[in-house]
Amino acid sequence: MRGLLQLSFLAIGFPFLGLCNWNVKLPNDIDVWEGTCVQIPCSFKIKNDIQSLEDFLLYHNPVYDEAIKKFQGTILFSLHNSPENSRIVFLGRQKKEDCSLLIREVQMSDSGVLGLRMIAQGDEMWMSYMHLNVTATVPPPHIQIPQQLQELQQVTVTCFLNHFCYDYLVSLRWFLDGQEVPADQVKKSTFNSTQRISTESQFTFTPNWTHHGKELACRVWDKEDKQFSEKIVQLDVRHTPKITIEANIPLEVKEGESVTLKCLLQSSNPEVQGRFLWFRDEIDLLNQSENLILSNIQWQWTGNYQCAAMNEIGQGKSEAVHLQVLYSPKLSKVQSNKFTVLENDTVELYCTTKAYPLPTNYIWYQDEKQILGETNQKLMFQRVNRQQTGQYTCLAENSEGWSEISEKARLDVQYPPTRVFVTIISQMPIREGDFVTLACSYEQSNPPVNSYFWRSQLSKKVRSNIFNISKVSWNAEPITCWACNIQCSPSTPLNLDVQYAPRDVRIILVTPKSAIRSGDHVRLQCDFGSSHPQNVNYSWTLNGKHFHKGKYLNWSSISPEDAGLYICIVTNSIGQSRSQEWDLNVLYPPRHLQVSINPSDMVMEKTSVELTCEADANPAIHLYTWFDWRGQKINYYGQKLTLWPVMTYQSGAYWCQGTNKLGTGQSLPAMLTVYYSPETIGKRIALGFGVCLAIFLLALLVFQYVRCWKKIREQDFRERPSRQGSFFIRNKRMRKPPTTAAPQSLGYYNPAAEERVDYSTLQFPLPSSPYLETSPVSIQSEDQSVTYAVVKKPSKSDYENVTPQSSPEEEGLHYSELIQFGVGGRLTTQEEVEYVTLKH
Repeated sequence: MRGLLQLSFLAIGFPFLGLCNWNVKLPNDIDVWEGTCVQIPCSFKIKNDIQSLEDFLLYHNPVYDEAIKKFQGTILFSLHNSPENSRIVFLGRQKKEDCSLLIREVQMSDSGVLGLRMIAQGDEMWMSYMHLNVTATVPPPHIQIPQQLQELQQVTVTCFLNHFCYDYLVSLRWFLDGQEVPADQVKKSTFNSTQRISTESQFTFTPNWTHHGKELACRVWDKEDKQFSEKIVQLDVRHTPKITIEANIPLEVKEGESVTLKCLLQSSNPEVQGRFLWFRDEIDLLNQSENLILSNIQWQWTGNYQCAAMNEIGQGKSEAVHLQVLYSPKLSKVQSNKFTVLENDTVELYCTTKAYPLPTNYIWYQDEKQILGETNQKLMFQRVNRQQTGQYTCLAENSEGWSEISEKARLDVQYPPTRVFVTIISQMPIREGDFVTLACSYEQSNPPVNSYFWRSQLSKKVRSNIFNISKVSWNAEPITCWACNIQCSPSTPLNLDVQYAPRDVRIILVTPKSAIRSGDHVRLQCDFGSSHPQNVNYSWTLNGKHFHKGKYLNWSSISPEDAGLYICIVTNSIGQSRSQEWDLNVLYPPRHLQVSINPSDMVMEKTSVELTCEADANPAIHLYTWFDWRGQKINYYGQKLTLWPVMTYQSGAYWCQGTNKLGTGQSLPAMLTVYYSPETIGKRIALGFGVCLAIFLLALLVFQYVRCWKKIREQDFRERPSRQGSFFIRNKRMRKPPTTAAPQSLGYYNPAAEERVDYSTLQFPLPSSPYLETSPVSIQSEDQSVTYAVVKKPSKSDYENVTPQSSPEEEGLHYSELIQFGVGGRLTTQEEVEYVTLKH
């Protein structure tokens, strides 16, 4: 196929044509013949955002006129003017960058240069050229074939024609040595683009040396199955030399005759290099002549003969020619798959020999004595026996004569040892742990016994027939001896009958079937697994000391003191055996509870005290309950109760309760005494002294204040007799005795200083009050209220202004009596006294 040309660079010298804005692609030339059609693929791309063609002209043999700056020539087609030549069709689309053409019914006058003139917006113009080659007849196709073909190497050949038109399709067919290649072996394809216009056909095959010099043809056919043209090439297939062998007589001769073999060359490409070579059964005979002469033929010369020659490709060999020599049997031999067999096996002996033709008669010998009735090549024993052991030979006969007697072959029929038995050499009877010696014997064996195998608890393979057991076990299994040569034969198992002390001694709880509780009826049994001899005695130990004789232990009402480690002992004449320690576990509720105090039952305050609830119980106590001196439950359930820091008010009796799944037990009370520390005593003394001093200073201050106040009031009453009176609060201070301590309490009463102050406001009555004498002087409206303070102690302490203990007054009420001073005396009527109530 001719090369394709991208014509964008053809515009050199025509800058006014808009070189920089056009990119046009179309074939350089197209081959076509008269009367057919042609499709011209064409594509364009316009730069500078020009979208489509304004006009498209097709010139025939255009010439550019420099004078008028225009192209001159025959216009075959115009996009906008009605074409005079209706054979030309514009297949492209203006806006799709396609400028393809179709020319129908091509004429000889269409041959020449075609110019494709394209005009776009803005007077952008372009001219592209191509050659249309029109012939009167169909041009021959082109065949692409490798330069060198070699036999047995696959190749692909291509036939193509630079033509394509949908309206005029053609096909390509292959012919090899005059025979058309089947369509299923041909691959067809067509191409129609600016890069390639072609109708193609590919054929893949593997040439052999017979294709050398043969014709390979590709023919063009139309759709009406009419042949147009063809292209023929002659195959040049390179191959190794092809040789045959020719013989002067038939290739089956007797010993001593002569044969001549001739090497004939059929073909070679390239030519043969050097001389011929001869081979027999692939072995080089070192003969390089064209003819191979074999005189006085020997029987060993039977074989496959080949002739070979070399060229540049390689070595070529002829097909093998078999030369057969007729001779009497040679090298007779007795063969078998095995000559050492076991008795009762199947055995086959073969009499092999070199002979042509094959032997037809055989004679067999055992230890040089003929075996009558055996005339076949194979001597077979279905179940061979020990009497058939011996030396075997044979003779073979064919049409050429008898063979010499064969070499001897020994058939060895072997069998395992027979009647194997075991005997005891050591003294009897046998006891557990004794040293025992055994011997293994047999009657016959082929080959001789070479090893022994003893099967017992300690399996062992030895070469001796003596087997020693250093310490025989009580449960020794029966002993079996195996005498071995090529096979092993077992003896009858021998029972050693070993005597031993009682085994598997154990304690069985007969009753109860569940856990043992205090007071239950309990029965234990001593039992064992085996004993040889069977006569036994029973005994018991408790915590390592002898306890009882007999098979059973009985308790009508068991107690916790009966618990312990029991062992059962069983004795026979060989020895005694002990059971494992059996823990007799008796369950009972908590008992013997007591409270221990650490470090002691008398401790100083603000230290740590640990109270432990000790008890005896089985199962173990899972819940502890603590109680204080008031009989109240303490919110703690552990075995050890820790008080930290302990205070004096925690003095008293403590006791505990312990609970398991069988019941609950209670301890006796344990007394705990907590005394003051020296630091606390010092602080208390200092606090008491400070309170006394404060009271003294306060009393002195009040006394001075009252004196001043009286003087002021007296002066005021003189100056203003009508002014409202003043009152004095008389406090009756009674100390309440300490409350009685709780039972078993050893704490002390410790009075504390008064820490809180309550306030009361006393409003004096108006002059109209019966407690005051009236006066004509007008009363001022100013506030005459006075505030008094009462010192009050914390909770559970004494209060100021309380009535004696004999009066059942409420502790939270405090009373103050109002005494009138100044003019007039104190009223004697108690009902007219007013009270001021101070609430706690």
